[in-house]
Amino acid sequence: MSANQITIASNTISQSSHDIWYRLRLFNYFRFSLALFFITLYLNGWLFQLIYSGFIHTDIFITASLIYLVASSLFFIGIFYRNPGVTTQVIVHTLVDISCIILLMHATGGIRTGLGMLLIISVSMTSLFLPKQTTILFAAITTLVIIGEQIYSQVSYADYTPAFTQAGLLGILIFISAFLTIYTSKRLKESEKLAEKTSYELETIVQMNEHIIRKMRTGIMVIKNNGQILMANNAALELLGNITVDSRTNIKDVSVELYHRFIDWSHNAIQNHQPIQQPQGLPDLQPGFSHIDIANKPNNKIHGRTLVFIEDATKLAQRFQQIKLASLGRLTASIAHEIRNPLAAINHAGQLLSETSTDASEIKLTCIINTQTKRLNNIVENVLQLSRQQRGTPENIRLYPWLLQFREECVATHNLRLSQMQIDIDPQDIEIMFDSNQLHQVMWNLCTNAISHSTRERADILITIQGTLDNDSGRPYVDVIDNGPGIDKESQAHIFDPFFTTSSEGTGLGLYITKEVIESNRAKIRHISLPIDGTCFRIYFQQSQ
Repeated sequence: MSANQITIASNTISQSSHDIWYRLRLFNYFRFSLALFFITLYLNGWLFQLIYSGFIHTDIFITASLIYLVASSLFFIGIFYRNPGVTTQVIVHTLVDISCIILLMHATGGIRTGLGMLLIISVSMTSLFLPKQTTILFAAITTLVIIGEQIYSQVSYADYTPAFTQAGLLGILIFISAFLTIYTSKRLKESEKLAEKTSYELETIVQMNEHIIRKMRTGIMVIKNNGQILMANNAALELLGNITVDSRTNIKDVSVELYHRFIDWSHNAIQNHQPIQQPQGLPDLQPGFSHIDIANKPNNKIHGRTLVFIEDATKLAQRFQQIKLASLGRLTASIAHEIRNPLAAINHAGQLLSETSTDASEIKLTCIINTQTKRLNNIVENVLQLSRQQRGTPENIRLYPWLLQFREECVATHNLRLSQMQIDIDPQDIEIMFDSNQLHQVMWNLCTNAISHSTRERADILITIQGTLDNDSGRPYVDVIDNGPGIDKESQAHIFDPFFTTSSEGTGLGLYITKEVIESNRAKIRHISLPIDGTCFRIYFQQSQ
């Protein structure tokens, strides 16, 4: 049995025990009130008005009433502390009931006054707490005491007229009531056990569902139609930036864009599959909405509930891209040899023609052949690289000295001055987790793109690499900024798509491969729009362990 099941079972037993003591306390309230009633009759002189028997012993009546009151008061203490146990207390309570009621009945003239009917209630209530045999025993004891009281009264008082018939009938009623209450109590206890079992199973299912929901990788929230968050699992809280929610948290306080998306869906019931971009390096969100209950009635607009599914849009996009590129990888791996052989032959033939040709037009055509075969070979290489892409092995990298070393290699390769690649890292002791070889590939691709897509003269190109720690999440990030023409808004949504390019000479795989390499190191890249010309790519890294 698991810890949760033990907890539920113990809670069920505790609840059952609480119900037993609660019923015992209620019956003692009745006993206490009955004693007060008898004392009130005596003190106000109403006893002789209600009872017309000539055999009234006021001393015995008030003494029995006081004993009954004091005993019921003491019973409250035992019930409160639950000591002794239920069985012992019920036996004592019943014996006191029988004794006091018999004394009161005797003090008011015997069985004819009708006080003996109270014994039926006392014996019947015993069946709710004690076994069947004990209840029948108390019924027999009560009947014998009633008959004994009649015999005693007949012997003690010369002019007393016994009522053995009524005593016998009362005894029969006590036995009948005892058997009926035993049967009813049995059915009640069976119903309680069934209810406890059902409650236990239901609570187990609820806790199991809650555990599953909280451990799911998909973010799940339950919100009212006014935006109030009723429940959010761990995945949802992490996707929204490790937030905390309470009964007063509204979804618009967590994400304004998600709230607007929810309002739009509420009005037209159409799912918008466009990802929601979050600031501060948080993952893009792909939300989905579903009604839990019907909330289109006028009186249910506020209290209707909606189930919100939140997924990492980046991971979804990766899955789709992996599915698309899986077949592409298999295709390229199988036909790469067949493509390269003709390319090699064409390239070799073009080189031979360029060496033997003297005509300017022929030389120009052979240059076109050689250029395009190299471009086609690069496309094949890039596609093969996609199929061979492996996950990086992150390591601790001190960012600032690594970038200084990278700058020397980059400016030397592209014939730039050191001043054309500025580095500003604050603080300079930032450490990141990344595969060093793949970090070199990423930075090289971004800087090469900045140079090759620039419309400025080579001497006027400026690349700025600046980085710091995010104020909210504490994650380190680096911006790679150039002074080129920038990327138009229409193309910004597709720049990381495979084979998307705005250049007649590009393959459209550079930024896609860069993004794949970054995400394989649990980092993230995003394009940042600048107020003026230029392009900015921001990379959010994992902080060093």
